[in-house]
Amino acid sequence: MKIEDVRKEWDERSTSYDAYFNTFGGKLDEYLRWKLIKESLPEDKTARILDAGGGTGRVALPLARMGYAVTLCDLSPGQLEVAEEKLRKHGLSEEVEIREADIAALPFPDEFFDLVLAVRGPISLSTDSSKAVVEISRVTKRGGRICVDVSSRYWAAILEYDKDPETALKLIRYELNHACGAHGFGRVFSPRELEEAFERNGIEVTGIYGDFAYHLPEEMRKATKWEERLYNQVTEILERLSRESSVTGMGNDLILVGEKC
Repeated sequence: MKIEDVRKEWDERSTSYDAYFNTFGGKLDEYLRWKLIKESLPEDKTARILDAGGGTGRVALPLARMGYAVTLCDLSPGQLEVAEEKLRKHGLSEEVEIREADIAALPFPDEFFDLVLAVRGPISLSTDSSKAVVEISRVTKRGGRICVDVSSRYWAAILEYDKDPETALKLIRYELNHACGAHGFGRVFSPRELEEAFERNGIEVTGIYGDFAYHLPEEMRKATKWEERLYNQVTEILERLSRESSVTGMGNDLILVGEKC
């Protein structure tokens, strides 16, 4: 997909994007990521944080509320307009720098950020995922941390298993690298591929976690009302599964946490 097509698609989705996070699936989607992000946050509130491919500011805004200096960048002007409006509404416009930028060509100096985040699929959805990995690693300071996620190869293969066994087999054989994942059509990774991609760029991988939110039935994920007890039970299941290395690759997304050597 051309970069203009990606930009247009996300511009069109900008006004409706946040509605998903009012659903049960949306809340679950954020749960594990925020747990891992919080574990990666610098103690120093003057540390620089990049929210790469951060869209409507669902990560940048809460971080700004915590007192961090955040730079939010995204390819889509429409997504950034939504983010800007939310920041104005909460009186946080001065706390977040907004830049229109491609995650595969970040306009920042080498080793500039203490923490780089790229969550909810921007690497997989990039027009060049390899360059996105290089760029994320490049702008991270030595000793700085990253927390990113990508679409899972094996989950994509399972989606194709009963519809198109030939495509599923190509994914399993590593003959095909792009498929429909949890965030749409894009680059899919196995845990090993993801780890090797960042290690080649000077990142010491400290953990890879599987997200299993999309394994729930669609009607359950789309629910807008639920009992707190159910939410607590499901999040505990998701967290335990995410840290079980024997099933990591079966998650719909893979979340990587690492530190630059």
